[in-house]
Amino acid sequence: MLMKNKIGSLFTGYGGLDMAIEELTGGTLAWYSEIEPAACKILESIYPDVPNLGDIKKIDWNEVEAVDIITGGYPCQPFSTAGKREGENDDRHLWPFVRDAIDVLRPKRAILENVRGHLSLGFKEVLMDIADLGYDAEWGTFRASDVGAPHRRERLFIIAYPDSQGIQGHEDSGSETPSTRQGHFEQGVSTPVIDWGKYAPAIRRWESVLNRPTPTPTVGPLEKRRLNPQFVEWMMGLPDGWVTGHELSTAKELKMLGNGVVPQQAREAVKQLITRIDRNVSQQLLKEQSK
Repeated sequence: MLMKNKIGSLFTGYGGLDMAIEELTGGTLAWYSEIEPAACKILESIYPDVPNLGDIKKIDWNEVEAVDIITGGYPCQPFSTAGKREGENDDRHLWPFVRDAIDVLRPKRAILENVRGHLSLGFKEVLMDIADLGYDAEWGTFRASDVGAPHRRERLFIIAYPDSQGIQGHEDSGSETPSTRQGHFEQGVSTPVIDWGKYAPAIRRWESVLNRPTPTPTVGPLEKRRLNPQFVEWMMGLPDGWVTGHELSTAKELKMLGNGVVPQQAREAVKQLITRIDRNVSQQLLKEQSK
């Protein structure tokens, strides 16, 4: 597994991917790059002493502190099936700036995230860039439901690492199924009783994983009920108040949560990909020793 490292974060959002990497590595966030005002407000509260490098398109990477790990969920809109899928023609196609950061800083790992639709649009070019930089890559798609979440949210995770043996990768997670961490909580009397119907087993499973009860899914007067951001925060596997505790508007909270990473999903994905990388490296060493 990865050792303690300095982490540099791109397109940080509310920091879900970085939360997972910090937990896995014992590492610390050295800097991040974020321009969305709502995200900046959250990050400034959570990481008050960590500098924000701002707009990735304006960063001179030669002036930036070197880090061991770069993380980034670069914008998915150019590749998502929910959009126009304009790929490189989309103004939000910012992969080239991630490539430049990796090229200059030469991290031990670049841990990246995007939508599954990226596999069929733009991903080949990303892999070619990674190879041109002298890195190998391991990748796979992983579902939030695989770690107990009550929703699918399938995402592509990629780890690029320096090597000279070519790219190794997998389109999906194969037969390796993440285990669900178990927990226990006492349901408070203030928690409303909701008939979840056929979704009840999934809800109870996620309650066990997070070790806390489900917030009410909607709030407001009966005639004006709306989605409760705290419920979405819970669905995304975040601590209570991680996004909703910063006096943001409901619309901004929901937008942030909709674009974020489920930390438990990212942690399991990275663990599996690191295992594959270690296996590939070991096999290559054995081949070289047998020559």
